[in-house]
Parts: sequence; structure tokens; C-alpha cells
Amino acid sequence: MIPLDEYLKQARFLIVDDEPLNVLLLEQNLEMDGQLNFCSTTDSRQALRLFREFQPDIVLLDLMMPFLDGFAVLEQLRGEIAPDENLPIVILTADISLETRQRALAAGARDFITKPLDDCELRLRIRNLLETRFLHLGLHRQNQSLDALVKERTRELEESQRQAIQQERLHAFSEMAGGVVHDFNNVLMLVYCYTELLRGMSLEKEPVEAQEYLGIIFTATQDAMQIVERLRHFYRPRHVDDLFLPTDLQQLTMQVVQLSKPRWKEQARANGREIDVKLDVPKVALALCNPSEVREVMLNLIFNAVDAMVGGGVLTLRVGAGEGAVFFEVGDTGIGMTEEVRQRCLEPFFSTKGEKGTGLGLAMVAGIIRRHEGKLEISSEAGKGTVFRVSLPECHHPAQEQAAIANGPAIRPLRILLAEDKEELSKVMALQLTTDGHFVEQVRDGAEALGKLRSAPYDLLLTDLSMPRMNGAALAAAAREMDLQLPIIMLTGFGAMLLQDGETPAGVNLLIGKPITHQKLSAAIARVAA
Repeated sequence: MIPLDEYLKQARFLIVDDEPLNVLLLEQNLEMDGQLNFCSTTDSRQALRLFREFQPDIVLLDLMMPFLDGFAVLEQLRGEIAPDENLPIVILTADISLETRQRALAAGARDFITKPLDDCELRLRIRNLLETRFLHLGLHRQNQSLDALVKERTRELEESQRQAIQQERLHAFSEMAGGVVHDFNNVLMLVYCYTELLRGMSLEKEPVEAQEYLGIIFTATQDAMQIVERLRHFYRPRHVDDLFLPTDLQQLTMQVVQLSKPRWKEQARANGREIDVKLDVPKVALALCNPSEVREVMLNLIFNAVDAMVGGGVLTLRVGAGEGAVFFEVGDTGIGMTEEVRQRCLEPFFSTKGEKGTGLGLAMVAGIIRRHEGKLEISSEAGKGTVFRVSLPECHHPAQEQAAIANGPAIRPLRILLAEDKEELSKVMALQLTTDGHFVEQVRDGAEALGKLRSAPYDLLLTDLSMPRMNGAALAAAAREMDLQLPIIMLTGFGAMLLQDGETPAGVNLLIGKPITHQKLSAAIARVAA
């Protein structure tokens, strides 16, 4: 007699046979060497209920029974057994015909034991079937553990990647911040230097020079307003709202020469360098571009050229036209670039200046030119200098372009409620709006604005986002709850970076980033109130 092993000892047996004596003999035969776990019935109608309650590891099933025969029971159990469960059903039958075997196997039986039963064969077959089942269950548990381990490792890997990405973003943000400081310092230096000159001048005796310096300061301030905006525009496509104007590159170049003069002249001399400027800037066709952005490109290229001429040299500015485009060139006699550096110099954060460089200047230059659908060509040789040529689309209908911009949309005088907690900002915006013919009432926070909206009619609500007591988003939502249909424009110092998915707060018609020019503010109001 083969001794019972662990597979038999841990198994649960369900026996379904209409003959009580057969059930007793089966249990006694299998229990000869130990106590096993049996559940038996002589009523085949109870088989399904017992199967669900007992959850057996093996089923011993007679074929020929009243009420439900073995084939009917097989059909019931087949719907209860998962495809990957590998639960054996053994048929006990005296009918060993081929037809019976095929039918039982098709119904889900795993093996046959012929009556009258041979004790040794019975035990061997059952042990082998249970061994296969428990090995399968063990493998299934291992797979589950492996799946759980893979999920855990995947989660850990994703978390590590998330942290790495976060660190990279923080590093990029740090680099971005350095670029902002760099660009703002350039503009602030211009503003400071020319303001200092103005303070030492007699405005009555030198009105022409004073007006020239004020113009430079105004232009530099306009450029500063766009620096933060430029940081999010490395390679974005041209937007429908971008303001592209017919621009005289000759005039723009002369402006930039004056704007950059403190850098290439006074500062260079202070460092013991002498830089000569050569101009070849004839009158050419107008370019269709954003003047402020192109001015930023020129300034970046000039500042790079000045940095490259460590011992002094010649800075050359050229303007020309041809083949439906206009171009300007910025050349220097500085240290030049190797071919490898030339190939990589437009990459964000790539710099050969060590800690002194952010690697953002030329990347922004490339982004601006691409947005203008222009072309950037770089000629350089180590030790002999570099020439940057920027080609821009020619403006084919300058008169029409200028007329459309100058005229702008006509709009009636409006009654505007202005909610802004910064007193000086509120004051200057109110002056701008009053200049346009609008009536403006100023409040300092959202709660005060809401009270005004409840007591008087307005044509437009112009609100800051960040305010005490009630912010602009809550104010807009409250206004819509009152069923007010007036247009709402929201201003925010966070700019378009506030909602990266392009959304605006509920109830707001237009979200605009600060700072905003008089022209853009007027255009925004015309856009929502026309």
C-alpha cells in the first residue's frame, strides 16, 4: 500500500455518489493511513451547494445517478471553476465505452476510475492529480507574489523617476532663475544708467538729450515686461494673438546700439577692453515681426559678441534684404567657436562660460526666430570670430498692417469696476482707462467689489487675482452666481503660467498676465466688450 503523503493530507475531497456503500468504501480506502477531509452526498442535487460551501481540491463523481446524472453535475460545476484553477474532477463509472469517456472529458472531467475500484490505482491517480493541483496552486501563489513584487518595484522605480524629474525641474528652474536675473540685470542696467544721466542733466538746457534718454528708458522697460513671458516660449509656435508689426530694421538696429552702449563701451573700457562698432545699416524693406522680441535677439547677440572679445575687438552690425526676406547680422572678432560648440550653442542650458553663463540666451534667440518663421545662420571659426545672421519675413503690405493696428477695434465708453489691492497699480490703470474715455471706479479687494456689483450696474469687471478678503477667482464666481452677465477680465502676476492647461477661472472671460501695456489693456477690453 502506498503511504499517504502531504498532498492527500491537506486536500479536501467532495464525493458525489448515489450509493452510500460506495461513498463509505471510498472514504475508508483513502483514510487507511490517516484522517482526510471529506464531504460526501448521495443526492446529486446537493452537489453544487456543497461545492460552493466546501471548496474542494478534488471531486469524485459517479456518472449514473437519479435526479441529476454525472454529466449534469459536470455542467453545473464547470461554471464554478476558474479556467486557471486546475481543480481535478474524477469520474467513477462502470461504463468504460469510448463515447462515455469522450463525453465526460468534453464536459470537464480530468480522469476516470473504473468500477469496481482498485485501491492502489485509486490512490495513485488521486495522489498524482492532487500533486499537479498543489504544484499549480504554489506556482500561482509565486506568480502573485512576483506580480506584487514587480508592482512594488515599479512603484519604487516610478517614485525614483518622479524624484529625479523633480530634481531636474528644480535644477532647470534654478537655471531659469539665473537667466531671468541675467536678462533683468541687462535691462535694469540700461534703465539705471540713463536715469542717472537724466538726474544730472538740466531738462531745460538739454531737452533733446533728455527726450532721447527717456525714449531709451521706455523701450528698455517694455523689453523688461516681456522677459518672464519669454521664458515659457522657447519653442512654442506663433500664437494668433502675437503682435507682429511692420518694423524698420535700420531704426531698430540704431536703437539697440544705443541700448547696449553701456555694455560695449563704458563697461568694456572699465575692464580694459576697447571695442569698436562698425555699422552697415542701410534702409531696407520692412520686416514683419515683434519689435520687442527682435530687439531682445539683437541685444543677446551683441552681449555674447562683447563677451567673446576678451581682449577687445570689432563689433559689426549689418542690415540687408533679398529673396523675400530681410536680415541683420551681428559679427565679432572674438574667440570664435569650434564646430562642436557651434552645433550645440543653441541648446538650452549649454554654455561655455562656466558659472558666468546660464545657457539660455541663445536658446531664447532660437525660439524667437523660429516663432517668427525666420532663419538663423551661424558662421564661426575658433580664434577668428563669429557672425550670426538672422533672416525675417518681409512685410509685403506695410500700409495695411499699420492701419489695422493703429485703428484697432472701436469701442464705446464703458463703466468699469477695477478691483486691485495695489494702490499705485490701480491708480495708473485707472488713468489709462480714463484716457480711453471710460468711467472707472476703484476698489481694493473682492469683497468691496462684490458690494459695488450688488448696488450699481457696470459694463465690465477688471480684477486682480491675488487680493485680501476675497480673491479674483472667488469674486468672479460670486458675480456669476448673482447672474451678472458683464464681461470679466482677470489680471495676474502669475501670467499664463497660472493654469498650464490653458484654463481660466470659472466665470472669467479673459485671463491676462501682468505687466500689461496700455495698448494691450485696451485691446483686451475691446475683445470682451465689443
